[in-house]
Amino acid sequence: MNKTVKNLIYNGLYQLLIIALPIITVPYVARVLGARALGENSYITSVGILLGYVIILGMNQLGVREIAKISASKDELTITFSRLWGLQFIVGILVTLSYIGITYRMSNNIYYLANIPYLLGFMLDISWFFVGIGEISRVVTRNTVIKFLSLILIFSCVHSSNDLLLYILINSSALMLSNLVFWMSLRKKIWTTKILKNLFSSKYIKSSLILGLPQIAVQFYTNFDSVIVGYIAGAVQLSYYDQSQKIARMLLALITSTSTVLMPKLVKLMQNDKDNKRSSDLLKKSLDYTLIISLFITFLIMINVNELVPWFFGNKFSPMINNMFWVSLIIIFISFGSVFSNQYALANGLYRIFAIPYFLGAIFSIISNIIFVHLWKADGGTTTIILTELIVCILRVWLVKKNFNFKVLFRQYWKYFLTFCVSLLFCVRIHIVVSSNFVSMILNSFIGTFVFLLLLVIFQPPAVNEALSFIFIKMKHYMTKK
Repeated sequence: MNKTVKNLIYNGLYQLLIIALPIITVPYVARVLGARALGENSYITSVGILLGYVIILGMNQLGVREIAKISASKDELTITFSRLWGLQFIVGILVTLSYIGITYRMSNNIYYLANIPYLLGFMLDISWFFVGIGEISRVVTRNTVIKFLSLILIFSCVHSSNDLLLYILINSSALMLSNLVFWMSLRKKIWTTKILKNLFSSKYIKSSLILGLPQIAVQFYTNFDSVIVGYIAGAVQLSYYDQSQKIARMLLALITSTSTVLMPKLVKLMQNDKDNKRSSDLLKKSLDYTLIISLFITFLIMINVNELVPWFFGNKFSPMINNMFWVSLIIIFISFGSVFSNQYALANGLYRIFAIPYFLGAIFSIISNIIFVHLWKADGGTTTIILTELIVCILRVWLVKKNFNFKVLFRQYWKYFLTFCVSLLFCVRIHIVVSSNFVSMILNSFIGTFVFLLLLVIFQPPAVNEALSFIFIKMKHYMTKK
């Protein structure tokens, strides 16, 4: 099997697991911890994630790109890995010590200190090395085992809001352990005894900052926004705001996972592709199918949101139905923009173009959250994140406009959006409601899927034509062979 296809399958299966596990844990945790405790957890986790990205400092992009450039030379891999991870290690030590010094003085410091393994997990994270050498299976297998162990611990130990500390500790320790196990396989790929000798180099500081600062900036409107909402509106409103994005964020991980796998492939393609034809064709296909899938998933969430919230989170979270309906739009904006940022800008080393939308998005998000959250609480936060992701997506496209013929790239895209709008209006008008929320979702999803696919076949945009032609050729070949 082609290695890229194999990696796509592995990564896809792992992203499905990431989606499946929260589907099991979130309804349970939402019911046993309650809105207030979940809000406190979101506040503490948001701080941890923001600091985690400071520690990583762009390694998930820079590390993958630099490792992917290297041939099978073990000596060269050792030097490059040591210099990259050395930077991550030094920043991790400084951030962790600062975090302990600041949170130790807080009244509820026990919750913050329980999150220290989370920061250590980011410091030990070398998954970028295995992604760079194309061994996605190692990343998938190890993380799968740890995630199942954490799942068992959550159900075994977390039973009420009094177990919030234990819940934080389980999640933070799971991340640290999942990243620690990567080091067991590292000695087969590099000379681990030589890591300390090459531990630090100033070579990657500039590139790391160029890539890392935008990632930190994006945390200001994907995680630090939770800190602002929690500070202004309180733990309960923060819980509604944060939980309403859970499903959209989980599904986004699946859609954008293709960028993680395709980036090393595109780096190698662009090094050998003089006229950019092969890489442009791959980018076009990725953009088409990303748009179709993101529109379809957003559509399914929107038509099922009235039943999905009480069924998944419990009736106590019904006030966030409106938030989840509208915030699902970020699936479209982030997925579409990620093709230009990860598969094009990063693969070509266009770090400035990659960075600008994040900084502008962060500035807009902070100002808008302060204004809108004061006015509308959780609804204000939801409004801000939707507008922010739309602006970032538009900037991603606009900044590369000189490098593409958009008439060709976006040919007949109006058909995809028309399919989405017509399907949504139809299914909202004929929405089926029965006594069981789950059955209602199944029925509405079945009807919605039929309508969505039917309209795609009727309008026949390019990607659908290509898919139908492929299916027809395969069927014809099968019938002839038979």
